[in-house]
Amino acid sequence: MSALRHLARRCASSLNATRGLATKTSPKGSGKTAAKAAASASPSSDDDSGSPDHQEAAAGTAEDGTIGAEADKAARAAKEAAESFTRWAKGAGAKLGDGAAKAAGGAKSFSETADKRSGGLMTTIVNAFKEEYKLAMMDPGDAAMERRKSAPGYVAPGPVDPYEGTTAVALAEKKKSRFRAAWDTVSEKTGLGAHVTSVFSKLEGLKQTPAYKKGEEMLEEARERWETSDNPMVHRIQDITEGAFFAETEQAEAYRAIQQRVPDFNMNGFIAEVRRDVPKVLGAYLKGDVEALERCAVSKEMLERMGGQMKLWQHEGQFVDPRMLHLSEMELVEVRMLENAPMIVLQFSCQQINCVRNKDGEIVEGAEDDIQSVHYLWAMQLEDVEYTHSDGRKYTAPTWQLREMVLRGMMAVAA
Repeated sequence: MSALRHLARRCASSLNATRGLATKTSPKGSGKTAAKAAASASPSSDDDSGSPDHQEAAAGTAEDGTIGAEADKAARAAKEAAESFTRWAKGAGAKLGDGAAKAAGGAKSFSETADKRSGGLMTTIVNAFKEEYKLAMMDPGDAAMERRKSAPGYVAPGPVDPYEGTTAVALAEKKKSRFRAAWDTVSEKTGLGAHVTSVFSKLEGLKQTPAYKKGEEMLEEARERWETSDNPMVHRIQDITEGAFFAETEQAEAYRAIQQRVPDFNMNGFIAEVRRDVPKVLGAYLKGDVEALERCAVSKEMLERMGGQMKLWQHEGQFVDPRMLHLSEMELVEVRMLENAPMIVLQFSCQQINCVRNKDGEIVEGAEDDIQSVHYLWAMQLEDVEYTHSDGRKYTAPTWQLREMVLRGMMAVAA
């Protein structure tokens, strides 16, 4: 745009100069000039008048101040303006091309980034749906265990490498509080600390007097009467003052112990995992499979009791039908402490076939279609169990084990 304005201004100025020169030029001078121009413009048979060099020479021989000279100046100015405009147009076109290329590159990059982000988000959503679908198709106990292991902060049980760093003890000087520092400063300047020390020493001396000793004896006698009193009101006041009225319940104590030893404990997940293990434990018990029972989460005390019953069945040559037709949902009965370890008591029922056969296959108790609803109480206790790692190292980990199993009763299921 600036090149066009520059060209228009140059052309206007050249035209005005030409008009002024034509006005000032006399007819006589113009005739001479015209004659000279005609003579110079007449063609010659000997020289090449059509060549560009000849034309430039002829243009260069034009006298200053004449119409031809001003016209040459105007032509040169127009040519320069045209060249300047051409350069400007090329530069503007190149800038527009670079800008368009950058815009296209930015759009492409944005499109690729958006595609990647949207693709990553969709991939995350699809994977989450796949994981939830897989957990939904699994046994609730196995799903609860997988969720517990995949939770943030989960640490798999295993041996811990011993600490081999320094055990040096460093003494750290306790920083004085502002009040203590101010008191020390005032005591040093005024000598008040010495007076306070002397007062306390005098008070210590009063403890050696007979009157003070007599008061201590009377106070000790009153305390003994208070502690050995049989008055119900005194007992109630003692319970309040000793904190028994606001003391932590046994259930709260058990929950606190569980959270300390198993920080990621979840009651619903725990019940689901126990329900998953019920068929394994009862199946191994009714089959008399000691090895399978030892691989289950059963305490040593319970293994001994179950082992005694299984040995009795083997001695008498009896075989119990181990099939389980149905297992009910588990219900939480109580949470308590037993031998300084938390215990959770659950109850459930399962449908079993009451059929006992001898070594010859004859039914000695029950029948093949005698379906009984058996009600159980299971007490699961959290204990430290010793394990052996794959590399031979031993370690302990808190593990829920079956501590007690009580058969509450049996009820025939109507056909």
